[in-house]
Amino acid sequence: MVEPAAGKIIIDGVDIATIGLHDLRSHISIIPQDPTQFYGSIRDNLDPMNEFTDDEVWAAICTTHIEGLLEKPTRKYVEDPDDDKMGVWLEGIGLDKWVEYDGNNFSATANIDNKTDQLIQTILRDKFKNCTILTIAHRLNTVMDSDRILVMDQGTVAEFDTPKNLLARGGPFTQLVASMKLNQGELEYNN
Repeated sequence: MVEPAAGKIIIDGVDIATIGLHDLRSHISIIPQDPTQFYGSIRDNLDPMNEFTDDEVWAAICTTHIEGLLEKPTRKYVEDPDDDKMGVWLEGIGLDKWVEYDGNNFSATANIDNKTDQLIQTILRDKFKNCTILTIAHRLNTVMDSDRILVMDQGTVAEFDTPKNLLARGGPFTQLVASMKLNQGELEYNN
């Protein structure tokens, strides 16, 4: 994240320009769309600075429901970090890092299947219900229970409101939903 050249970004009522960039970045957790993995143990990939105990790392793994894919205390080695078959649990490992560091969150989960995406959304709603979460979504159903949705069109804000209000308005968001052949029965939203 960089300081804005113009305008303001306000998160939880705080203009991010009023706090130092280092402090801002230290309170943000990111799950990259293509997680970076290194040769070495899974535990070392999760906690490269060795800041957490094995039990804390294992608790984070259990929170993300991927413990069945791993062996406690996660000393299994990543033999080929570029192996495409590792995608599902690589996303899970990224989510484990969220759970460990418990900051405000940005998500990119485009490379995962719908079942894993649903699992991640469930974890977000449970573990991060008191955090500000910014979601950049390809799957509209992942944002339907968001407090607000910002729709961008060619770099400009097209709409900003609750999912329910956006659907009722019939604007660009409604058109996106229609283009994805989703109907309101398939979408769950709380607003």
